[in-house]
Amino acid sequence: MKDSSPNIRVSFDASVLAAAQVNPHARTGVFRVTDRLARFLLQRDDIDLNWIVSGNTDVLPELVQLIQDDPSLKRPIQASLRRRKCIAQAKKIFDYLAAKGLQSQLHWLTSSLASMQSNSTFSACAVSEADILHSPYHALPELDQSPKRPIGFLTVHDLIPIRFPEWFAVGAKQRLLKALASLTPDDWVLCISESTRIDLLNHLPDLNQEQIRVTPLAADSRFQQCNDVSTNTKTRLKYGIPPDCKYFLSVCTLEPRKNLRHLVSVFNEARSNFDSDTRLILAGAKGWEIDELLESLTDTERNQIVVTGYVDDADLSPLYSNAIAFIYPSLYEGFGLPPLEAMQCGTPVIAADNSSLPEVIGDAGILVPANDADELADAMTRVFQDASLRAKMSSAGIQRASQFSWQRCGNLTVQAYQDALRQR
Repeated sequence: MKDSSPNIRVSFDASVLAAAQVNPHARTGVFRVTDRLARFLLQRDDIDLNWIVSGNTDVLPELVQLIQDDPSLKRPIQASLRRRKCIAQAKKIFDYLAAKGLQSQLHWLTSSLASMQSNSTFSACAVSEADILHSPYHALPELDQSPKRPIGFLTVHDLIPIRFPEWFAVGAKQRLLKALASLTPDDWVLCISESTRIDLLNHLPDLNQEQIRVTPLAADSRFQQCNDVSTNTKTRLKYGIPPDCKYFLSVCTLEPRKNLRHLVSVFNEARSNFDSDTRLILAGAKGWEIDELLESLTDTERNQIVVTGYVDDADLSPLYSNAIAFIYPSLYEGFGLPPLEAMQCGTPVIAADNSSLPEVIGDAGILVPANDADELADAMTRVFQDASLRAKMSSAGIQRASQFSWQRCGNLTVQAYQDALRQR
């Protein structure tokens, strides 16, 4: 029987989803988390979800287009802009929508404009009727302090830009600091791992621990073992991987934090332990400060190391499934979705033993110190040479991945919403 209590009204910031419409390469881990959580909430009978774009108001037209392209996402879009910016931007958006005949998508816009122009104290429109305002990445918008103010929820993926700013481009630390500074004593935080929760409390020890919840992520259900010969052959051809070679795989945004220079060095040193045609595949979009590494590869290394660039989601399962092992020597992770995706595809995983990675991998993979070349080389060699070990790790990985689900992540999120409203 359905609970007779009223539905929870949630204003959910879709800035990340809309931005990925502009740049598909932005479909990284944060996008996956936001997309899966939003879709879970949309399916709940006890959640009334509306969209806002408080994190990046420039992508509001893209959100409208996204909703048009995917009817399952169709929900009202609420205004959430501060008055000093809202009038000019809202008029611009209205003109854009009028030209496309989409005014009905933003039914709030005309009345909001009138309200803002007539009321000098107006600070935020529409979201005041929500129970929860959830930002899965950006800073929470500034709202009037009143009994009807929505309870803010901020998802914190990691504190790496604060702990290790040298691994990031200028601005990453400031963005995260701004997001954390937007929290008020009434707001709640969702951390994607226990490791992130500990880092958050070390950084902001005065936060109310009861208002910080851990909502572990999951691999999408589309990540499954792929044994279709035709699909596997087409995927290899598409990304320049020789048809019959064995390969180690690493999937990530190519950037210094992923420790790829170390991985390349270890692969080169251990190559004599592998078949002569064994390759190392570095898959993912180019990130910050990676050009130097890629340009430094020798001709011999370029023959043995394949840099695929961004990989379409549909191609990841066959790419994972055909690897001898998935290697993830990252220096620090807020969660680490790629190892979980690889395990769900039955691929043996070798990863660094730091931050959140032991939480994700458990005893289903091989964990090594991030910068220990001997241990990484030994692990890669053992997995390459021992078919029974690969089979054991494949089975253990699939079992481990089954312990994570988006339903669990979503249920824990809704439970936090309910707890926050009860304690209000």
